[in-house]
Amino acid sequence: MESKSIGKLIRETRQALGMRQNELASVAGLSTRSLSNIENGKSSAQLGLVLNTLSALGISMTLSPPVSSVSAVRD
Repeated sequence: MESKSIGKLIRETRQALGMRQNELASVAGLSTRSLSNIENGKSSAQLGLVLNTLSALGISMTLSPPVSSVSAVRD
């Protein structure tokens, strides 16, 4: 998933919940500028801030390694 896709998901979810950027930023513990960077898919956004924002919105992510990596680790 690309940073722009994550940012779009965050923005659309925030808007669907009727939240303003400053409200979500406060709940997620980050500045409005940082939230704006995340929503705009800036690659400079800190991973921890992105994860805090996802959590504040109730969005969960599942990560899984590529299948070839899993089988290589097991052998």
